[in-house]
Amino acid sequence: MTLVDRVLSLARPLLVGLDVDGTLAPIVEDPDAATIPESTMASLQRLGHADDVVLALITGRDLSSLSRMEQIDGIWRGVEHGGVVIAPGERPKPRAMTESHRDALDRFDAWTREHAEGAFIEHKPGAIAVHVRVLAQAEPERAQEILEEAEAFANSVGLHPRQGRSLVEVEAVTGDKGEALREIFGRSRAESVFFAGDDVTDLPAIEFANQHGVGAFVISDERTAPPGTPMTTLDGVDAVATLLADLARRLG
Repeated sequence: MTLVDRVLSLARPLLVGLDVDGTLAPIVEDPDAATIPESTMASLQRLGHADDVVLALITGRDLSSLSRMEQIDGIWRGVEHGGVVIAPGERPKPRAMTESHRDALDRFDAWTREHAEGAFIEHKPGAIAVHVRVLAQAEPERAQEILEEAEAFANSVGLHPRQGRSLVEVEAVTGDKGEALREIFGRSRAESVFFAGDDVTDLPAIEFANQHGVGAFVISDERTAPPGTPMTTLDGVDAVATLLADLARRLG
């Protein structure tokens, strides 16, 4: 049975959950320059309006960053690694930040200015990400040192580091994509789930989807499926786009 047929065989309402960068949008050097291809956006629009389908985007981006990439009506969003879940038509409620949280982020920000030269620093409402994709092309050893040092400093000031593709992101309050998917599943009253993601941060959501439907890991030249439990895979963003187009055609 093909992956499309497996997804179509799941009980309805069907929750279709998707990571964004590396799953819908190709990875690029500057995260602000990332885009979701028009054909993929068309499929998402169609799925978002399909009967008995609940569409959710669950991403490490904050809401303003995600909004630059899509403005699809009627869908669920889990931003900041699922730390903030936003239902269709709902106003976002930011995570509570204490003074100690803000102080720790300020200290980490100061550290990046002094110790992370050459890295791209991305600021979010409750997190700071250190990207070394460009630096790694010229100085791979230095790029790895920055990531290791950033993680160590984050731990020393009480922040929560999370590794990703050529980056370390530190959070004051942790998010979890699996918990976000679980919340959306319950609140939307879906009967089954399909979720696809491309990074270790997506594994909790993939695991939840496997328990309630189908989860898939998107592989690439940079990332293969994690060792251990056999896992359904999709070969890059093009394979995701093809899958979504087929689902949209048959469900929309």
